[in-house]
Amino acid sequence: MKRQLDLPDARIVFTVTGNGETVLLLHGGFSPDWFTPVASRMPGYQVVTMQRTGYGESEDLTGGASVVAYADHAAAVVRAVGTERAHVVGHSAGGGVALQLTNAHPELVGTLALLETAFPYAPDEPAMPGMPRAIAAAKEGNYERAFDEFMSSLSGPGYRDVFTRELGEAGLHRAVDNTPYFFAAEGPAFAAWSFGPDEMRAIGVPVLLAVGAVGEQRNTPHRARAAHLARYIPDTESAVLPGVSHSLPLEDPDLVARTITDFVSRHPLS
Repeated sequence: MKRQLDLPDARIVFTVTGNGETVLLLHGGFSPDWFTPVASRMPGYQVVTMQRTGYGESEDLTGGASVVAYADHAAAVVRAVGTERAHVVGHSAGGGVALQLTNAHPELVGTLALLETAFPYAPDEPAMPGMPRAIAAAKEGNYERAFDEFMSSLSGPGYRDVFTRELGEAGLHRAVDNTPYFFAAEGPAFAAWSFGPDEMRAIGVPVLLAVGAVGEQRNTPHRARAAHLARYIPDTESAVLPGVSHSLPLEDPDLVARTITDFVSRHPLS
């Protein structure tokens, strides 16, 4: 069931399906649909798929919300669902939002699963060659090229086939249409966000740090970022998922759904 939450600074659309313990899915940048194929593969759980601020049908009424605000919106969704606590899953930039949510609203979070989290950066991570090209294209207003430079550097040249297989041409176009918000609003929001060792040490729930094996082969920075978090968060476990890269929720939704449910089933909210 699709629902809408009207907040002072945002209009948030989210979908609730199934029954059981609540799992909140926080998608990555560009597309509000990253978790769409995963959500339908999690029987036995109440799955909340949130369209984050500025993506899809959700509106950023300020024109430049902060990461703190993104997390507050997620907290408002958990409360609107009527659950005391949720398993929280974040992919890419959604991982940063999930961390902030866990830090700012610890009473709402039972477990935290981070899939190729994009933030915070690690001091020893490799450079992303495609990022300067993507930023340059965005500054020129060529958002389709910016999207292509960014995604191909993380997920390889076949990423468009993955999008269209799982989401159709419309899903791919929706991701491109959301690219201006990613570069103009979300990027600056995360650049201004601070989440250091003290905040990491304060995370008091079980945390799963998952990265794609194919991304590791491409020397993307996400393994270093996961390892950086693991140095400070007290209760973590790590997983390297075979055959997938940064687009893992679309590349292998069965594997991702199974990874999430295996983790949360070992840490029930009750």
